Amino acid sequence: MQIIDYVNILRRRWWIIVLAAVVTSGSAYVFTRFQERLYRSEATYLVLANQLDNGLSIVLQNSMNSYRELALAPRELDKVSQQQGLDRSAEWLLNKHVAIQPLPDERKIVVQVTYPDAEVAPRLANAIGQNMVGLVASLNSSLEGSSRINLRELQPADRVSLYWPQTRVIVAAGGILGLVIGLLLAFVLEALDSTLKSATDIERFVGLTTLGAIPTVE
Repeated sequence: MQIIDYVNILRRRWWIIVLAAVVTSGSAYVFTRFQERLYRSEATYLVLANQLDNGLSIVLQNSMNSYRELALAPRELDKVSQQQGLDRSAEWLLNKHVAIQPLPDERKIVVQVTYPDAEVAPRLANAIGQNMVGLVASLNSSLEGSSRINLRELQPADRVSLYWPQTRVIVAAGGILGLVIGLLLAFVLEALDSTLKSATDIERFVGLTTLGAIPTVE
């Protein structure tokens, strides 16, 4: 097929492509309307070591991972949930709702909470972070001053953003998918259509030269 053939197919079947894009993007929008709203908030903590040496990065990484495990322990999460008056179990919180990400190279720990309530998300992130600070302080009480690693709040969780659903992204993805489906459907229908629609088609597929055409008379 030549380029002009593809252009002619698009001209004849354009409505199929548009219809498919409209249907899929509309379906994607309806899908987002039935999704539970989840809001995300983050609190950042700075990691400070009392002793500087060549192996500090390794020490920080190991310590941060330990702090993360302590703060995400089911007993600690249940305690924080009760303190905040939430009817959420540790299992529910750990199921993609609470995450703690150590950043050894930046000497930071990020507490991330994804919650269906925009007001609770930052409050819960700050509570988990402060509980982690308290756990680290308890560990430091049994260590020498030079071996201690402290946590300081760098950025509280005072900003909230809608994490799910991302309506614009989902609708745009649905529209693109619809265009692809529409294009495939248009070419499939064209391949199944064996009728000759123009003099050019006759000359190409039959191999005969067109001498004339009978006009349509109403």
